[in-house]
Amino acid sequence: MESCEQQMRSVADTRGKHRISAELKQLEQEARFLEEVLENGEEKENRSYNSEELEQVDKMEKASAVCKEILVNTQTRPDPLLPETTGPTSPLWDRWFERPPDASSCRCWIL
Repeated sequence: MESCEQQMRSVADTRGKHRISAELKQLEQEARFLEEVLENGEEKENRSYNSEELEQVDKMEKASAVCKEILVNTQTRPDPLLPETTGPTSPLWDRWFERPPDASSCRCWIL
């Protein structure tokens, strides 16, 4: 039997140098990002908000009201890109979307 160390080497070798290098670079990038966040965190906490920004936020509608308005508008108006039909334009087209009368003899995997 192989030792645990030999097994780990064989697993590591199958990953490839490029993948290991990419993972290492990603970890280094994440570490740099976290260091920047820690350094700049104090500056961002001390930032005072502009009174104009706060006034704009106060004047904004709530998101739920806007979502309800969009929902009502989309449900009441027909889609201009879709043709308006109340039924099939030709009843012959329906046969392509129905199951065959004897479905057990159908060799189609979709149905």
